[in-house]
Amino acid sequence: MSLEFAYPWVLALLLVVPLLAAWRFMPRFRRKNVGTFVFSRAATFKKLNRGWRRYLEPVPDLLVLIAITLMVVALARPQAVEAEEVEVEGIDIYLALDMSGSMQAIDKDMSEVEAMEARGDKPKSRFESAVDVLQEFIGSRKYDRIGMVVFAKNAFLQFPLTLDYNTIDGMLDRLKLGDIDPGGTAIGNAVGRAVAGLKDSDTKTKILILITDGDRRGGNISPMQAAQIAKDLDVKVFPILVGKDGPTLVPVRVPSFFGVKNTYRQQKFPINPELLEKIADKTDGEFYRATDAKGLEERIHTILDRFERTRIKDASNVDKQELFRPFVIWALVLLAAQMTLRYTLLRKFP
Repeated sequence: MSLEFAYPWVLALLLVVPLLAAWRFMPRFRRKNVGTFVFSRAATFKKLNRGWRRYLEPVPDLLVLIAITLMVVALARPQAVEAEEVEVEGIDIYLALDMSGSMQAIDKDMSEVEAMEARGDKPKSRFESAVDVLQEFIGSRKYDRIGMVVFAKNAFLQFPLTLDYNTIDGMLDRLKLGDIDPGGTAIGNAVGRAVAGLKDSDTKTKILILITDGDRRGGNISPMQAAQIAKDLDVKVFPILVGKDGPTLVPVRVPSFFGVKNTYRQQKFPINPELLEKIADKTDGEFYRATDAKGLEERIHTILDRFERTRIKDASNVDKQELFRPFVIWALVLLAAQMTLRYTLLRKFP
C-alpha cells in the first residue's frame, strides 16, 4: 500500500503556512498593536504576575495554522493505493480512437432518427458508439494490457499499458468530443504515439487497433512513415474504418421561436480506405470496415482471438481509498477549539 495525492500541486499552498506563522509570532514582520489604554508608567505593569493564561496565548494561533495545514492536505486528496501484482498470459494492445469532428456523424437515415426520437431515444454518434464498444470490449478482457491514444488535429496519450480496467473504463466514460481540437485527422501521429507506447513491451504480440472514420488531415508524421516505424518494432496495425459511405447526418443547433432547436443536416466526409489498407499491409495487420457498433465489436474480437499470449506481470485491481475526511474533521475540531479558547479562557477586555 502506498500514499498518493490526486492533486499534488495543491500542496504548494503549504508554503503559505510558515509565512503566516512569521507574521503572527514575529512582530518585526507586522505592525505592532497599539493598546487600548496608554500608561505613563508601563514598567509598573511589567512587574505584575500575568498568571497561567499567558502561556496559553499562542495556542489559538497555533491551532489555526495547524487547521490550515490539514485543510490544504485534504484539498490535495490523499489516497491509500493498493495494487495487486499478478502474472498472467496476455497480449499488449494499444487503441487509437479518432476524435475528429466527423465522429459526431450519425450513421442512420432521417426516418430511423425520427423513429428513435419518437420513442424517447437519442441516436448515438460514431464516437459514442465507438466508446460503448470499447467499454464492452475492455469489460471482456482479463489478462491483456491495454493502452490508448486519442487523436484529431494532434494525438495524445490517454493512458499507458495497464491491467487496471476500472480506471480505463472511467477514463473512457469521461471522454467527450471537443476535449481535443477536432480540426484534423492526424492518423500518422496517432500510430506513432501508440507505437512509442509499445516500444518497450516484452510480449510476443504487440498490436494497434486504429479506429477512424476519415482520411488523413494534418499531423507532422505521415501515416506510412509511422507504419514503417511500427513494422520495425514488430507492431501489427489493424485499422478499422467506421461509418457508412455517402452522406450522413450531423446534429446541429439552430435558433427557433422557442429558443434553440436540435436538428440534423446531411454531410459527406472524405474517407481513404486505400491508405488504411496500405498501413495494414505494411505492418502485417489487416484492414476492416464496420458500418455500425455491432460490426465494430465483431471486428475487434476477430483481431484479438488470433494471437499468442505471453506471460506478463503488472498491477491489477488497483484499489484507491480516499483519506481526506479525517483531515477535514480534525481541521474543524481545531478551529472549534480555537474559537472556544478565544472567547472563554483567553477572552480579552471588555
